[in-house]
Amino acid sequence: MPTVTAKSRGGRALRVVLPGALGLTLLAGCGSRLTQAELTALNHGSTTTLGRDSSGIGAPSSGERAAVDSGTAATAPVAVAVPRVATPAGGLSARPGPQASTPSPAPGSTPIKGNTAGTGRTATAAVKTDNKPITICSVSELDGPPGAAIAQGVNGLQAWVGDVNAGGGVNGHQIRLLVKDSGSDPNVALAEVRGCVENDGAVALVGSMATLTAAGYRSYLESKGVPSIGGDCGSSVYNESRAFVNQCAAPQSSIWAIAYEAAHAGTANNKFGFLYCQEARACADGKTWIVDDQYATKNGLDLAYTKQISLTQLDFTSECSAMKAAGVTTAMAIVDPSGLQRIGQSCARQGFNPRWVQLYASVNPDTQTKPGLGNIRLQLPTMPFCCLTGKDAENPTYKRYVTAFARYGGSRPAGPAAPLGWTAGLLFERFLHVVGKTDATVTSAALMKAAGGIRNETLGGLVPPINLTSGAPTPDSKCWFVMQATDGAAWQTPNGLRTACRP
Repeated sequence: MPTVTAKSRGGRALRVVLPGALGLTLLAGCGSRLTQAELTALNHGSTTTLGRDSSGIGAPSSGERAAVDSGTAATAPVAVAVPRVATPAGGLSARPGPQASTPSPAPGSTPIKGNTAGTGRTATAAVKTDNKPITICSVSELDGPPGAAIAQGVNGLQAWVGDVNAGGGVNGHQIRLLVKDSGSDPNVALAEVRGCVENDGAVALVGSMATLTAAGYRSYLESKGVPSIGGDCGSSVYNESRAFVNQCAAPQSSIWAIAYEAAHAGTANNKFGFLYCQEARACADGKTWIVDDQYATKNGLDLAYTKQISLTQLDFTSECSAMKAAGVTTAMAIVDPSGLQRIGQSCARQGFNPRWVQLYASVNPDTQTKPGLGNIRLQLPTMPFCCLTGKDAENPTYKRYVTAFARYGGSRPAGPAAPLGWTAGLLFERFLHVVGKTDATVTSAALMKAAGGIRNETLGGLVPPINLTSGAPTPDSKCWFVMQATDGAAWQTPNGLRTACRP
């Protein structure tokens, strides 16, 4: 079985086994045989340098066979396999066809017109291209609580890479993706970004899941003129720096969305409970916006209870009892998915079952089935991760996502972070089409300049409108999507692909 050996951030060997497409499964190690060029050719132009996480991205191994969903610590070399999978009905061919300056659309795709980027792989107008592969990096937080919340975004990005490469690339360019694990350490993230740019030849970061670390490499990207395109949407830097291009509303609008959705939850009263962690800036920012800036009050909520908690806290009996005594009917907790489940368990034991109104990063695909969390409304910065119905389910870009994630997204069902990586890839695809109008070679400078050509862009209806200006930060779109579950039943999408927006 062919492998290639790479080094993790801790210096341990990573045996990356690549017999086929981009799904991630752990197998026992095999001998190293392939060159980097052969590896890239086998995997439709994408290679992956992996750490570990709880979502199947470089999942850990004991050196023997390990399940992709194990989530246990790794001390021995990891064999990360990308198994060959069958082509879904109506899906894409397994191999790209001949490259050309203007490749033909892949089966089932729709040519891009206006702001519908992402519905297909090719633009209708002729493009300039040198047909050279493009290297991009995702420097992401794959470990611990951050990884549990956002790492599956990398699976979504990998699904996009597999999809476009199987269809011949973008404007004739195959995409080579390198995934680096920062371990949620800003210094490591900076070192990895530097290596991507200076050693690996990356023209951009794309789809980095970096809530805690993006600020650590902001100055470097700005000094080098290298863009970061798309991401997890959890850090203010995404809307503050000229080097970052975001596909989502700014974090403060996501918090506004929580207050808005809680006020419209249809509960017996407007009493709101708010818990926020002490470990991250995102938690402190949430407290500032909900409490100090009065987002709760401005949306008509009675902030009946607020408390700072810890991500490592095991029991929340006192907090649940206090919220119950205060008459709280809607509540929010800024925590990771595991922390939210512990809160739900504690509250269920107290007979306290409010409607939870949560940010996407605090839930897993099955959170609504856990004790105390059966009634939950979810704010999403991009499209719903599943369960669209009717006309929205027939949206060509959404259907492309469903097919691609099934083939290339890994062994787990798509969760709330998956669309972030997918839409980051679609946004990068849109940038490449803008560059192709004027430049044959894709460079960081050309990508930075291309931002001026991104106007009223919804990526086929999967994100709020994006309006960019070259050399300026991404403006806040102020809009979001919604999912919900009732009494532990399956997720629903009450608004479909329609967004709600703040004033």
